[in-house]
Amino acid sequence: MNIKIDKHLNSPTIIAALFDLDGTLLDRDEQIPDEIIKRIKYISKYIPTSIVSGRIFSSVKNYSKILGLSSPQISDNGALIFNPKNNDEIIFSKSINSNICEIIFNLLDSNNFNYFASAKGVEMTHESKFKTNKNVNIVTCFYDDVIDYISKDSYLSKSKNNIKNYYDLLLKENKISLVPSTGSSDEKYLSFMPKNVNKGVAIDYYSEYLNLDKTKIFAIGDGLNDLEMLQKVGFSVAMGNSNPDLFKVSKFLTKNFSDNGTVEALDWIIRGLK
Repeated sequence: MNIKIDKHLNSPTIIAALFDLDGTLLDRDEQIPDEIIKRIKYISKYIPTSIVSGRIFSSVKNYSKILGLSSPQISDNGALIFNPKNNDEIIFSKSINSNICEIIFNLLDSNNFNYFASAKGVEMTHESKFKTNKNVNIVTCFYDDVIDYISKDSYLSKSKNNIKNYYDLLLKENKISLVPSTGSSDEKYLSFMPKNVNKGVAIDYYSEYLNLDKTKIFAIGDGLNDLEMLQKVGFSVAMGNSNPDLFKVSKFLTKNFSDNGTVEALDWIIRGLK
């Protein structure tokens, strides 16, 4: 049973605060509302405050600057951590095997699918003239575009016309991880990730790097890619608009984003900082 956050609930004593972006901090126009910016800036004066997002380095860097954050920030679904205090130095990076990455790009480019990728902060899209399969942390595309090409029992993965069996090439031997996520306008994405890398793995490194007790860390999110992050921390909060699986692993629950659930959760932890 999730504990509902409201003004009567005792505030926790936390030592760091972690925030998902889409569905948690961002509105449907991919903007952070002023009332959220104000509160996060206040929190960051007292404790390490970080974005933990499936978005790539350049996007997380931009939003962290809007929020005025100086603690390490986590992007690429946990495959990359950078430090704004030291000229955005990359302090943690996990990448997809270069041969596997070449197969992924072949699948997406041969079908003219839209996607975006990041290689240690270097952004690539389906329109990029220059692409590298080296040090690629994440490749994200639309879920519905690609799922039939990589599902074991789909008609495309079995088709004789599908010269390359992408399920066998990418997934049969557990060479990568597939991470689903949802954007601010409820669009569905699928990310190709290094095997066994997720937001939870990044939290392990983050807490060790800053010498933090994970049982005293606050984290909030709404998507399936937030699941491992919420499992790692002591004060886990699921948005009201969360994927149902998040309610199973989160200790606390706030309202939907549209009902000011994020502001409610922020006010809850702010009371504990005063």
